[in-house]
Amino acid sequence: MNAPSRQRGVALLVALLVVAIAVILVAALLDRGELALARTRNTLREEQAEAYALGLETYAAQGLLASGTSQADSNASPWAMPLPPQEVAGGVIRATMRDLDGCFNLNNLAPTTLGGSPPTWGSVFDGLLAALALDPKLTVAVEGWLDPATAPVTEAASYLAQPLPYRPRGGLFAHASELRLVRGVDAATYAKLAPHVCALPPGTKVNVNTATAPLLQALLTNATPAVAQSLWQNGSAQNQDTRQFTDQLPPLGAALRSPQLIDVHSHYFLARGDIVLDGVPFTFFSVIERGQGGVRVLARSRGADDALVVAAPIRADADADGDGDAGASPH
Repeated sequence: MNAPSRQRGVALLVALLVVAIAVILVAALLDRGELALARTRNTLREEQAEAYALGLETYAAQGLLASGTSQADSNASPWAMPLPPQEVAGGVIRATMRDLDGCFNLNNLAPTTLGGSPPTWGSVFDGLLAALALDPKLTVAVEGWLDPATAPVTEAASYLAQPLPYRPRGGLFAHASELRLVRGVDAATYAKLAPHVCALPPGTKVNVNTATAPLLQALLTNATPAVAQSLWQNGSAQNQDTRQFTDQLPPLGAALRSPQLIDVHSHYFLARGDIVLDGVPFTFFSVIERGQGGVRVLARSRGADDALVVAAPIRADADADGDGDAGASPH
């Protein structure tokens, strides 16, 4: 091969190399551009979802204000009516509300120095464990988690003996899911307890109109599951005062552990907003307190909340005609 031919061959190879590098650079730029576009789109979608969630939160607060505090609360109250799927720009939204006073407040087991009342509520928790066929020793374990100073020495030592050692909280539950850290609470135990418990400021009472059947059974002595089911009325109880509830007990052969445990008015609620934008689901939760002075938001969270789930997530293809299941579970 003469010199001109070799030079033409080298030039061709250089040209091919330049073209290959250019193609790689262009592909990288396009890929980076797609990532930037997706990042921007996700950010905008998230901000839009948060805006809708705040709107649903305001809607829930207005519903609670409209219901007022003078009337008894039940699952038939206006605030308990779910908002069916609604079409919005870019997707669909839905909202539900749950009465948190219808669950057992774990922080009522806290020592009196933290506002709890262990002797009375401890008996109720014992009853709840019995109704759910769970280990009765869990009451001592939960009380020890709240206040390690009152627990046996072996209780605290059992946590330090774990493969990943840790200490009991020594304070109020921030969320019911903390039960998973309490000694003796495995996944199966927590799954049974979760629909009936929550974490609120200590001193709350149980609304007998919205409580679950096992919790109603726990509030009573000499009560069978059939008695609790009769009082629960499949979640449709509408007692106008506590007297109306207690008057039903003597014919059923049951008695209330203490009149100080129950109420028919609620103060704490969980608002849930399910939002689907461009096929991407978002779930937001707001814990709302209602009092004589109005309403206020105590906490906000997003994502799956296994201790506070109140409705099945809406499908990405859900329409706005409300045909889907928008109701709350007994939980």
